[in-house]
Amino acid sequence: MIEIQLILLGIIQGITEFLPISSSAHLILISDLLEWKDQGINHDIAVHFGTLGAVIFYFKKEISLLFKDFFLLVRKNQSNQNYLVLKIIISTLPSIIVGIIVYRYFIEYFRNIELIAYSCIFFGILLYIADKYSNSQKNWNEITYLHAFIIGIFQILAFIPGASRAGVVITGSRFLGFNREFSAIYSMLLSIPVIFGSLILALPSFFIETSNVYNLNQIFFSTIISFTTAFFSIKIMIAFVKKSNYNIFVFYRILLGSIILFNIYI
Repeated sequence: MIEIQLILLGIIQGITEFLPISSSAHLILISDLLEWKDQGINHDIAVHFGTLGAVIFYFKKEISLLFKDFFLLVRKNQSNQNYLVLKIIISTLPSIIVGIIVYRYFIEYFRNIELIAYSCIFFGILLYIADKYSNSQKNWNEITYLHAFIIGIFQILAFIPGASRAGVVITGSRFLGFNREFSAIYSMLLSIPVIFGSLILALPSFFIETSNVYNLNQIFFSTIISFTTAFFSIKIMIAFVKKSNYNIFVFYRILLGSIILFNIYI
């Protein structure tokens, strides 16, 4: 039997992973609100594998070109894409280094509901400022190594509960003058090594967990749910930012944070 908890968490993970509203915050909040027990490392790996599959499938053409460009770079020190693959690596390295430290020593502090609320509001306002006052419309061809590194530093902020990895990458990209579509797509491409890295970090726990005898049907179903919802979330997000700004996500973040704080203090 597939539990409702696993279905809802798979849907939430898929929808929120690539939107600037923090998927981890929503998973923590819904679990606390409904007083659900921890679904276990099996489910965490399943839903992350699903979202990883979704972004790879959606951007399969772009990823194929990146791989070809990488091998061209290795063999001939040339690039057909303005060394974009190197810039993605540069943007990713800070998060990998900090992520290892956070995962080993600070992961237990990431369920602070009050901190999530303040982060939702603060980083929502930051996204609004970056999006509203960025008049430049830079695209793929204009990203430099320095831009890539700065975006990587912004991505480190995603380790703050409620900040949103997609949100801080988009914020950093908009502050640097990149257009909305590039900012969203670059955040999604950066999610691939980040999610893959988090899966690698989680694997040891998967193999040593005593309760690892898990219904394979549930694991498969969770993966499919997160894959499907993430795929359509990506599709809708890209279509949306081509025509509009990020204000709806800013409003949602501030509203969510305010509701959480109201429930805490009132």
